[in-house]
Amino acid sequence: MPCIMSDGHASRPPEQPRSEPEIIPPGRSDRDGSIWTTVDERGGTHRIYVARPGPFSIIVALLIAGLVLAAIVLLLLGLVLFWIPVVIFIIAAFLLAGYVRYYWRRLQFWARGRRMG
Repeated sequence: MPCIMSDGHASRPPEQPRSEPEIIPPGRSDRDGSIWTTVDERGGTHRIYVARPGPFSIIVALLIAGLVLAAIVLLLLGLVLFWIPVVIFIIAAFLLAGYVRYYWRRLQFWARGRRMG
């Protein structure tokens, strides 16, 4: 006796395609030079057309990228210009601390010598 496997849905009719496939003849290229795709979402079909970028859109994209890059360079330059006085102040503080320590030790040595004599 042959064993027939079934998933329990034998009475349901086969599912029909949700849209008709588009057949593009061999001599015809893409639609108007654009890239397109079909998205099936909750039973609805939506087509998305993305055109190839022209010279104007490439120039605009490059200008936007240049503006973003210029903003980053200005931010980094401002950061460097902010830290220059801070570093100068720290170096001056170390030099001043060295001079104060030198004169403080000379004063202590002079004070000890006066007490002894």
